[in-house]
Amino acid sequence: MIRIKADSTHAVDNFALENWLATVKQFDEPVFLLWSTEPTVMLGKYQDALAELNLKYVNDHHIVVTRRYSGGGTIYTDPQGCQFSFIEPHQGTTIELDRYIDLILKALHGMKIPAIKTSRNDLTVDGRKFSGNAQYNQAGYTVHHGSLLFNTNRDAMYDALHVDDLKLRSKHIASVRQRTINLQEARPDLDIKGFMAELSHQVDQLFDSVREYHLSAADREQINHLRDTIFADHDFIFNKVPETELSKERYIKGGGLVKLQASVKKGQLVALHLTGDFFSNIDANKLAQALIGRPFLPSALRQPLTKALAADPIMGVSVDDLLDLLFS
Repeated sequence: MIRIKADSTHAVDNFALENWLATVKQFDEPVFLLWSTEPTVMLGKYQDALAELNLKYVNDHHIVVTRRYSGGGTIYTDPQGCQFSFIEPHQGTTIELDRYIDLILKALHGMKIPAIKTSRNDLTVDGRKFSGNAQYNQAGYTVHHGSLLFNTNRDAMYDALHVDDLKLRSKHIASVRQRTINLQEARPDLDIKGFMAELSHQVDQLFDSVREYHLSAADREQINHLRDTIFADHDFIFNKVPETELSKERYIKGGGLVKLQASVKKGQLVALHLTGDFFSNIDANKLAQALIGRPFLPSALRQPLTKALAADPIMGVSVDDLLDLLFS
């Protein structure tokens, strides 16, 4: 096995490193990466950012939005959790999660953490999830990656993500908080640095030989090109879904009922309809035209909304109220 130090806390750098190992460098033995990120949400390949994320919260708390090449669900990561990656040759296009999940389970058992696999891609302790796994195949290689909650900010995780109520009901669980656990509860003697060091050591023990590979300047240049042209590209992150229809309404104290219907296509606002029982002289069609064509992000809509409401206020309703309604 080859170990490579993934020293960036930017998920796009590490997604690009994984992809480079699968498509460019292509070692003939497994490569293992262990890495952490700044506060980040990672969309699965086929997911709609508007459906999965509370974009208002994500924007306000400076959480990075990224997208993986692999399928599966959206996850939240931060410096108090970690991600692992295995990249190795694989002929075929079948998704095979078990081999890599079993490796991580053995490593965790070596750390006296009583983890088990409970679904196609989840790991739990005492019935509570701490890890999800995902995978893709490309150019004759498998890229498998997973997340591990250690002392992750679960409040931020809950607030950043939209959780499907049907998913909760199907598991007979009243709150998403009951579904997750930080592994520090199982190993309170460790901090995140110690946890990652011990996990890396345990993974090493599962292979006959281990060697380190150090990235050269030329390697990093190739990886950075993949990062910039694929994983850090706005279109890749937000334009992966067809047109999305949104319908939001809320009673705002002191303002009244506000309803917003929006259409978003390839990450841009293409239609907006404002209705309600509020008081204002605002021209709803003129407001829509000021916003249509802009990226569907709070940061992109704030300035034209502020300008519109400065000219024609909505009594008791602020710009923040409208952004919170539209993106939460």
